[in-house]
Amino acid sequence: RKNVSAQTAMDIDNEIRAIVDKCYETAKEMLVSNRHILDAMAEALIKYETIDAGQIDDIMEGKEPRPPHSPPSLDKKPDMTKPSPDTAA
Repeated sequence: RKNVSAQTAMDIDNEIRAIVDKCYETAKEMLVSNRHILDAMAEALIKYETIDAGQIDDIMEGKEPRPPHSPPSLDKKPDMTKPSPDTAA
């Protein structure tokens, strides 16, 4: 901290506390008023472990989240019939 009087430091601390308290109350109100969405997201995470933007959109619209898409790299198995550049002679 820069050199400020004890009173100024106390005023700064009080203002910061007021801002933090107000933000806490706002966040708490949002969570309480949207509890159904929070619960739906928790259920989707328990079911699927991860959720993507499309599933979040479904939940926010009050719909059942769609099943997740597998990344293409996990769906495809490497073609073992073709030599790799490292093994090609």
